[in-house]
Order: sequence, then C-alpha cells, then structure tokens
Amino acid sequence: MKTKNLFTGILIGTAVLFNACTIQEDNIGDIIINEGGGNNTNNDVVILEGQITTDQTLEASNTYELRGGVSVVDGVTLTIEAGTRIVAGNTGGVFAYLAIEQGAKIMAEGTANQPIVFTSNKSTPNPGDWGGLLLAGKAPINRGNVATTEVANLTYGGTDSADNSGILRYVRLEYTGGKINADAEYNGLSLYGVGNGTTIEYIQAFNGNDDGIEFFGGTVNLKYALVTGAGDDSFDWTDGWVGNGQFWIAQQTSNAGDRGIEADNLKSDNAATPFSNPTLSNITLIGAEDGDGKNKGILFRRGTKAAIYNMIIKGFPSKGIEFNDDQTFTNLNSNDLVIRNSIIDNESSFDYSAGTATVDLADFGIFNNYSLSQSGTAVPEAFQISGFRGAYEYTTTTDTVDNFDPSTLGSFFTAANYVGALEEGGSWTSDWTRL
Repeated sequence: MKTKNLFTGILIGTAVLFNACTIQEDNIGDIIINEGGGNNTNNDVVILEGQITTDQTLEASNTYELRGGVSVVDGVTLTIEAGTRIVAGNTGGVFAYLAIEQGAKIMAEGTANQPIVFTSNKSTPNPGDWGGLLLAGKAPINRGNVATTEVANLTYGGTDSADNSGILRYVRLEYTGGKINADAEYNGLSLYGVGNGTTIEYIQAFNGNDDGIEFFGGTVNLKYALVTGAGDDSFDWTDGWVGNGQFWIAQQTSNAGDRGIEADNLKSDNAATPFSNPTLSNITLIGAEDGDGKNKGILFRRGTKAAIYNMIIKGFPSKGIEFNDDQTFTNLNSNDLVIRNSIIDNESSFDYSAGTATVDLADFGIFNNYSLSQSGTAVPEAFQISGFRGAYEYTTTTDTVDNFDPSTLGSFFTAANYVGALEEGGSWTSDWTRL
C-alpha cells in the first residue's frame, strides 16, 4: 500500500527515548536490584543447581542463584512468577546456565511493570559473567533428525513442528555469553529445535558476550525482541529455522559487535533441507563502530533463504547487507531470498562480492526498497533515525513511501503501516527494557 505518513510526527530525541526505556539500578549488598524487575529487596538467595525433576515455581519474593548447569528435565514444568530475579555467574570456570530439555516446559510470564530478569551475580557485572538460557525442542532441524548442542550437551530436533517448550514473555537476559573455548560460547537466548507451540515475545538480551538470540533450526516464532550491546551477532539463525519474526530491534554499541543478523542454512551442506527460511517484518538494525570497521547489518550465507519486509538498516561501518556462497545466490536469484519495502540507509548498502546476483534488491520497481548507495530508489532526504525509531517529514504532496501490510502474511503478524520495529509514539520497549 502507499502510506503518506510512514513515520508520523517529528524526530524523537535520543535523550527522550532513552529516558523512557532505561531502568535504573541500585546496589544493595551483593544483589543488584533493578526497578521494574525483581520484587526481592533483601539479601535472601535461593540456590538452584543440578536437575529440576519435579514441577517447581520460582516466586517473585525470592532471589534465585543458578549454580553450574541447571536443567529442567523431560515432563517437568518450571514456572517463574512475574518480577522474579535470577542471578548467575561462574564457579571455577564453570558457567551457570538454565536449560529446558526436550519435553520440559518453562512458564516465565513477566509483565511490562514486572519483567523476569536473569542477570550477573557480580556487584560490577560484565558481558560473559554467566552462560544463558537454553531451550531444546523436538521440531525439525537439518543437521540430522536430532543433534547435540555445542554447549550443555542437550539433544534437540525431531519431527514435531508444533512442539511446545512453554512461554517466555517480558524476560530480560543480562551479561550472558560465558566463553568455554574458541569454538563454544553461550548466547543470551539459544533456541534449539524449538517448536511453534512455544510462545516467545517481549525478550531483551542486554550486554551479552556472544550472540543475543540464536535459532538452531525449529519452527518457533519470536515477536517483540530487543538485543542491545551484543558482543557478536544480535540475531542469528542456522540449522533450518523456518519460523516467523516481527518487531525486532538490534542496537550495537561501540564496545563490541559483529552483525545485526547472521543468517545461515548449514555450514557442512548449504543445500540441506529444510532450508533456513524465516519470514520477518518490521525489523530495525542499528550499527556502531567498535574499532574494526567490519560490523554489518546482515550477512546472508551458507544457503539461507528468507523473506524480510519493512526493515531499516542504518549506521553499520561495513556493509548494510552482504551475500556469500553459491547456494545463497541461487536462492537470491530465484526470489527465495527477498527483502522488500525496506530502507537500507547505510553508507555501503549491498555487497555481492562472493557471487553474481541477477536480482538487484535495490530495484524499486520489483521490491520497493530504498538504499543510500545503490541504483533504484534513493532514501528520502528527510529520513532520520534516533534511538530505535525512524522519523520522516514529507516535503511535497507526492513524496510517498511504499510499505507492506504484514498482516497479509498470516495470523502471527500484526498489521503495521510503517517500516522498522517502532512507529512514532510506539512504546512496546518502555518500562521493562534497559539500555
């Protein structure tokens, strides 16, 4: 559709936006209390370690500490009350983590006013202080019928696309990404073969040492997600992930970072099926220079497919979008890898250096994209972005921008007549997130 006011109103200042989203911290003993998450303001700590073998509820009146690997086993449900605070670290080089094994469930339903917070147990926290949150499901992957996770030794994969690992809602994961060795690190949230019976929405990964949120195959969907200050990629997929996503924000910092999205099919066999082939809409990727000049908006490689609509990419010192590997170019040229109705407002928009693309994603006539340095339709001069939001002021009555109605993609998607993850005046990041 043609949208006259793609972004309404005037540019929102960075300070105003950040004040709306930042959660203040106070140090109380060895426990860091965040307003808006964690009701316990005393030093009582309940230790969790080993396997959880019976149904259990974590109450908001307590603070819980993970010691080593904590696993919820098959047939068991872990319930976490809104406002609960869970802290973790490492002991003798063994990083704490929480794993939801195949057949187990986590029911973690926070609210905007009372998010569930997983964070470091250090009085001065840093990225990589602990592991992260891992879910392993029974949905299809392309690494074989089942596989084993690179950390925590979990089995994942299977044939149940509708597998249900529970609910994550209004959950914040801070200072994750403990590094085991050069090949194995924890992510903020790792989704291994998770099925679409699982509900995951309103998730923030904050200042992790590795990826923010990573999909290893499966069919799970993700809505309302924010990754801030990831040490590696903000969002990552591989192993044949075929879920949906809407309203994602990646915001890099000058401390560390790599790609806004790293998108793979399978490294050992780029044509493995099922292909990674997610459908995404309303994505905002905001880059930063961390000193190496290599940060990219998206890297599509190893044969991934995808369909992405209504996206903004801005501020990455390297490429807006890069494509690698022959199978990826085959998918691009057959329109199995498409980007539509998006603004690639990056100094270098596209890089096809690893192959030849016959399809030009910047071509307005086909894909309705806008790019800064590619042929096609230029980014409107009045377009600006601050914080998470884009702002656009029209100078003539004929100055219009095409956007796509994502609600036509299926019942998962919400109608949104704007590009990016937040419209002017939008507030889904308020109260429960931090910057």
